[in-house]
Amino acid sequence: MQKESRNESSARHQDNAFTALRHALEAEGSAVRTFVVLRDGQLAFEHYRHDSSPETLENINSATKSVVGLAVGIALGEGLLPSLDAPICDFIDAARNPALDDRVRSITLRHLLNMTAGFEWDQGAIDDCVLGPCERFAGGEDRLTFVLSRPIVHAPGTQFVYDTHAVQLLSIAVETVAGRTLEQYVREKLFAPLGIDSYEWIADEAGHTFAGRGLLLRARDMAKLATLMLDRGGQIIDASFIDDAVSVHSEGGPPMHDARYGYLWWIAPRYFFAAGFGEQFIFVAPEERIVAAVTCDDDVVHKGVRALFERHVLRIDSD
Repeated sequence: MQKESRNESSARHQDNAFTALRHALEAEGSAVRTFVVLRDGQLAFEHYRHDSSPETLENINSATKSVVGLAVGIALGEGLLPSLDAPICDFIDAARNPALDDRVRSITLRHLLNMTAGFEWDQGAIDDCVLGPCERFAGGEDRLTFVLSRPIVHAPGTQFVYDTHAVQLLSIAVETVAGRTLEQYVREKLFAPLGIDSYEWIADEAGHTFAGRGLLLRARDMAKLATLMLDRGGQIIDASFIDDAVSVHSEGGPPMHDARYGYLWWIAPRYFFAAGFGEQFIFVAPEERIVAAVTCDDDVVHKGVRALFERHVLRIDSD
């Protein structure tokens, strides 16, 4: 009998791995809505639950932050942003924001990207205002003033604290230098070149694009963003920024206890990823040339998505 070639063995193992993955996803009660895998830019696996399809816009929650990070990279490459070490106060009208005082003048774009701005933040005390427009900031209190006026409990650049409110400052910064909202800028500079023509993105009470969450994308378009990262920005974002964005800038912390942090991207030993509440993920494994996009029910139920990715996708080349 002729010995099985290496390519044939790899293909057989891949088929077996994806068969096992499909069985897991099709199990009764599965909370995984979509699971898309590309290898070397080619579709390798695709699953949609009965209530989803390739055209369904999925709520990616905090994975939105990673898209915001890419927008900052584009603006930096275009020279709209002078440097990641530019203070955030350079992009905010001090006359209209009394909270813009000496406490926050050392906070830079880089601090916001790597979640070390230093503001007080209790990840366990999420309120409705961090999820989208709310009555509190539609009245007498301004969202921007609230974000800036919070106590600073760590020197900027010294302590990772996953601060969803602070990311909104990046939306303001991009809007200021681009002369349009973050959503409009991303639509032209990122989504259009990638062929992403269907999405939704909420704005805050003042019309600024929400940066901490609020973006809805199709799973295949999430995979396009992953492929862009795999290709180190392609022709859209400078490779040097992508390399920096997925380099470790802090040891991370809650809500991910086993991953480190770059610029609004999480970093695991064999891959990096964007993550949102409910286990919405964009995975990129550079050595394996594999990317994946996964969306799930938007709830606290544990789905084990990272384990599924690691067991059935990253190991497809194992003998």
